Amino acid sequence: MNEFVILGHRGYRAKFVENTIEAFKKAREYGADGVEYDSRLTKDGTLVVLHDDSINNKKLKELTYEELKQIHFKNGETVLTVEEVISNLDERAILNLEIKEVEAAVPSYEITKRMKAVDRTLFSSFKIDALRKVRSLDKSAKVGLLSEYDTLKYVDELNNEIDLYSLNLWIDALKDNIELSKELLHKWKEKGLKIFLWTVNDPKYLHTFKGLYDGIITDEVEKIVEVRRQIAKEKL
Repeated sequence: MNEFVILGHRGYRAKFVENTIEAFKKAREYGADGVEYDSRLTKDGTLVVLHDDSINNKKLKELTYEELKQIHFKNGETVLTVEEVISNLDERAILNLEIKEVEAAVPSYEITKRMKAVDRTLFSSFKIDALRKVRSLDKSAKVGLLSEYDTLKYVDELNNEIDLYSLNLWIDALKDNIELSKELLHKWKEKGLKIFLWTVNDPKYLHTFKGLYDGIITDEVEKIVEVRRQIAKEKL
């Protein structure tokens, strides 16, 4: 049993084209427990996997799904739907679906449920209203707050309201004041929240915050998998 989970950030982003089947499958192949990916809606309401709100200088909201499928990434793939991500990964893959828009929250949950993947999905978002919508649909779904740091002072209040599963925190902000960050992480873990750190590409932070996180989201899958292996050996 691993001490913490490793999720490939938009797949194995350091080596493959992000948010593509290739990147997601390679993340699993090289040892990630699952993947983090993004959901947005097209002009005609198709739920697709895209980090930015535009592609090729065109706003996603101005493109239909069919128009979007005419655009190819450098590996030949096109923008995926959420269904395609789930169906192309093995059933043991942990999924962290970042909901980029409030209006994508309900379809994100409903499609994941239809694909029978809710139990292994963490629905995360910077948009608190997106998390509220998921929670209104399912009292036991895992929801995670992606913090913009102005929201951290409301964590207790939000946890009481939404029953958060996790806090998904930016490593670049945590490392600015490591001792204070450790205190906060310890406090939140004591309250039962899981801690996911993103985007951790420098393995040293696995040691810096050791014992204070439950998941690592990374572009550098192989590097982080190797450090986890080393940490496990140290415990033997």
